[in-house]
Amino acid sequence: MNATTAASCSSHNSLCSNLKPFHTVSLFPCSVHGHGRPRAPGGSRALCYRAVAAVAWLWDYTFLRLVWRPYAIGKELRAQGIHGPPYKLARGSNEDIKAMKEETDGLALDVHDHNYLPRIAPHYLRWRDQYGEPFLYWFGPKPRICIFDYELARQILSSKSGHFVKNDPPATLLDVVGKGLALLDGIDWVRHHRVIKPAFAMDKLKMMTTTMLACAQSMIKELENQACQNKNGEIEVDFNIQFRELTADVISHAAFGSSYRLGKEIFQTQHDLMAINLASLLDVQIPGLKYLPTEQNRRKWMLEKKLRSSLLQIIQQRLASTCRDNGNDLLGLMLESCVATEQGGKQGGLNMSIDEIIHECRMFFFAGHDTTSSNMGSLSAQRIP
Repeated sequence: MNATTAASCSSHNSLCSNLKPFHTVSLFPCSVHGHGRPRAPGGSRALCYRAVAAVAWLWDYTFLRLVWRPYAIGKELRAQGIHGPPYKLARGSNEDIKAMKEETDGLALDVHDHNYLPRIAPHYLRWRDQYGEPFLYWFGPKPRICIFDYELARQILSSKSGHFVKNDPPATLLDVVGKGLALLDGIDWVRHHRVIKPAFAMDKLKMMTTTMLACAQSMIKELENQACQNKNGEIEVDFNIQFRELTADVISHAAFGSSYRLGKEIFQTQHDLMAINLASLLDVQIPGLKYLPTEQNRRKWMLEKKLRSSLLQIIQQRLASTCRDNGNDLLGLMLESCVATEQGGKQGGLNMSIDEIIHECRMFFFAGHDTTSSNMGSLSAQRIP
């Protein structure tokens, strides 16, 4: 080594010794951890996967579901001659439906006028006149085809091809009635149907008539007592309320063996839940909004908790009433399948969990009470001279 090379190496070593230590900084924050130490490869990879998943979900929800799919479906159906109101981003036809209902909500029908469809669903008739039959409209980003041909409706409902499946129920409906038999499909529907069907055999229904008669006589006697307490022996009765209370009493005793107080509490809770959900049924559903602690959501959560607590109270009372037999009504048959499941299963797949029983109770409490009381009110109105 010559003198020049030695001098160069000496000056290089001196320069390196005077340099202060430094850290390398990555351009990607996910690779920096703590005091300049690189994060473990697994954590960085997990963050990247989450970011990719979030971007993919946003792409699927914002573009595919809200833009591309409605455009493609509308174009395909128009080519087949099915037209309808134009699709609006995320809102569909909801704003038009809401505006039409606001116009007709203030109208009062005559007692003898049974043409109720223009009052409760004006959009069906207006769009049928405008676009013909059948027509396409949008419930948010989901397409709906409205048909008025009875024969076509019969073919669709009786088809075994599997092309016509049940629509996914909206969350507003599930909050009230739960996912019971009417909203199930496939193997779950078969399993629940096998458990519930014996409760509605003809001999079981005949046995319920005694309970129905006793509840009706109790209501009439109460009304007579109120009339006797009045000076002129007459009272004004809102039969819509009376029929709601009567059906609540009948279903509580005949199907669930519970008290009228608990049944009335359940029906009132479901009625309050339905009122909250119907108010926002046609609003744009923003993902994640239902999890925010808004005043409406807190009210809804409280009602859902109260509803579940009341149903659990009915179930626990039945389980505590006897050790061997839970009865042969609807609740008893469901509890028998649940007990058999906890004891090691039941032959033929006849088993239900407690949560499934609660969903079925919500379904039958609401469906049996609401439809029956509405029909009784309608029939009474037709009998008015």
